[in-house]
Amino acid sequence: MLNTLDVAVLVVVGVALLVRLATLPVLVRAQAATRRRALAAAGADPAGGARGGTGATIGELTVGLLTAVGVLAVLRAWSSVLFEGLGRSFDVYNARYLTIVSHLPLHSARTWYITSFVVCLLLWLLLWCLTQRNLWTVGMPPRLWRSGRARAQVAGLLALRAVLAVFLLPVGLIVAALVFQAVAMAASRRARPVGAEAVRAEEARVAQTAQALPASPYPYVPTAPARAPYVPPQTPYAPPQAPYVPTQFGQPAPPVPAAPAAPPVLPRPPVGSPLGAHEPRTIGGYQLLGRIGSGGMGTVYLAQRQGSATQVALKTINLELLDDADLLRRFQRESEVLAMVPGAYTARVLDTGVDSGRPYLAMELLDGRPLDAHLREQGPIRSAEALRALALALAVALSGVHRLGLVHRDLKPANIMLTTAGPRLLDFGIAAIVDGTRLTATGGGPGTLTYMAPEQFGEERVGTAADVWAWACCVVCAAHGASPFAATNTGAVIRRIVETGPEPAALAAVQALDPALAAVVTRALAMAPEQRPADGTALLAALAAAQPTAPDPAAVHDQITRGWQTLAL
Repeated sequence: MLNTLDVAVLVVVGVALLVRLATLPVLVRAQAATRRRALAAAGADPAGGARGGTGATIGELTVGLLTAVGVLAVLRAWSSVLFEGLGRSFDVYNARYLTIVSHLPLHSARTWYITSFVVCLLLWLLLWCLTQRNLWTVGMPPRLWRSGRARAQVAGLLALRAVLAVFLLPVGLIVAALVFQAVAMAASRRARPVGAEAVRAEEARVAQTAQALPASPYPYVPTAPARAPYVPPQTPYAPPQAPYVPTQFGQPAPPVPAAPAAPPVLPRPPVGSPLGAHEPRTIGGYQLLGRIGSGGMGTVYLAQRQGSATQVALKTINLELLDDADLLRRFQRESEVLAMVPGAYTARVLDTGVDSGRPYLAMELLDGRPLDAHLREQGPIRSAEALRALALALAVALSGVHRLGLVHRDLKPANIMLTTAGPRLLDFGIAAIVDGTRLTATGGGPGTLTYMAPEQFGEERVGTAADVWAWACCVVCAAHGASPFAATNTGAVIRRIVETGPEPAALAAVQALDPALAAVVTRALAMAPEQRPADGTALLAALAAAQPTAPDPAAVHDQITRGWQTLAL
C-alpha cells in the first residue's frame, strides 16, 4: 500500500508531466533556437541567427521556473513535513522528516533518500547529455558534435547542472526535472531542420513532388567531373519551351506519341557514360548507374542509394591512387570541409564514407547546365533582374564559404550551375583553408587564368578577396559573354590583369543593364585586394548599399527567386 511519501512523489511526477506536455510547443521552439545558435557559432549556416530564438529560450526558462514554484507550493500546502524533506536541497539530515510520513526506520529512510537522489540526479544528467547530442547531430552538419567547442560547452553546462543539483535545487525538483528532461530527449530525436537545412528540406520536398510530373524531353545532366572542362553535346538540340523541372538520371525513355497538332517529341539525348568492365557496381551502399566524368585524381559517378529513388553524384578516388596516403588524407579533409559548406546556392554534400579503403563523397544531383554552356548556346544574359539575381546568389554562396575560413580559388562560369531553383556554386576541389593549407593534389593549378586575381600571380597569400575578384569577372562574363580579361594569348591575359585592366566594352555591358551593380563590379576589380570588398559578407553589404532602396536581408532570397524567373533557361 502506498504511503504518503510515495503519493507525494507520484503527484510531483504527474504535475511535471502534465505541464511539460501542455508546453511542448515552447520546448520545440527552444530546441530549434539552440540548434540555430550552434549553426551560427560554427559558421555553418548564414541563417543561424534567425529571429525568435531569444523569445523561445526565455519562454522555456519561464515554464521551468513556474513549474518549480508550483511543485514547491503543492508540497508546502500538502504537508510541512513533506516540504522539509523534498522541498529543500540535498541534506542527509532531511531523511528524518521522511520517517514521519513513510513510517520507516531512520537508517532505512536515509538509505532511500540518498539512493533516490543519486539515481534521479544521474538519470537527469544522462538524459540531458543525450538531448544535447541529438540537438547537435540530428539534421546538423557532420562532425559538428565532435568539435572541441561543442564538447567543452556541454561539459561545462553538465558540471554546472550537477553543482546546482547537489547544493541548491530542492530534491523534489530533481524528480520534476527528470520528467521534463525525458520529454525533451524524446522531442530532440525528432528535431526539425533549421536555418538553411530547413530551406534544403523544402527544396527536397518540392523536387520529390516534381519527379511525379512528366519529365522534360531535354533533361540536362552534368557531363564533367569536378575539375574537368564542360563538354557540350555533339549534336545540339533546341531548348525546351516549358520551364525546367528538376529531373534525375534514368534510362532513356521511348518517344511519346504527340497529338496531331503538336510537334513530335524528340528522344532524350544520351546522358553520362556506361560503366566499364573494370569499374565497380556499388560503392558504400550506392549502386553506380553510369560515369559522369573522370579526372586525374578521381571519378564522378551517377549513383543511387540501394532502396532509395534519390540519385546523387558520387565522387571517389581512382583505384591506382589508393596507396597514396597523403592523397587519401587530403580527400578526407576535403570531404569534411565540403560537408560544412552551407547549402544556400551551393551544391550540397549528402554523405561521405569509406568503402573497403576507398573514400567517397555523395553530392546532390542538380538540374540545369553550367553558365559557360548557357552563354555558348543562348548568348549573354539580357535581363537586368536575372543578372542581379545571379550576382546576389553567388555573393550569398561566397559569404557562407568564407565564414568557414575557405577560399574557393576557382570561381568561373564552368563552376556555376544554372538550375531551376537558382544558381549553384560548384567545385570546391581546389579550395584552401585561409591559413594556406591546400586540399588538392600536388601540382593542381591555382585557378582559371582569365578569372584569377593579380595577387595569384605573385608570392603573396591568396585570400577571400581573390574570390570577390572572380565573382566580378563571372558577372561581367554573364552580361558580356566573355571574361573582361580575355585576350588572344596567355601573356596578353596576364598583362591585362596586372597592368592595363578590364576590357571597357565588357564593363559597359553590365553598366547598360544595371548601373548600381556595375559600380560594385568595378570596385571588386580593384588591383589591390584591400580596395575590394573583403569577402562574401562585405560583397553582400556592398550590393545592398548600391541599390536605391536597400533590401531587408531576409528578402534577399525572394529577390533572387523573382529575378531568376525572368531568365529563360
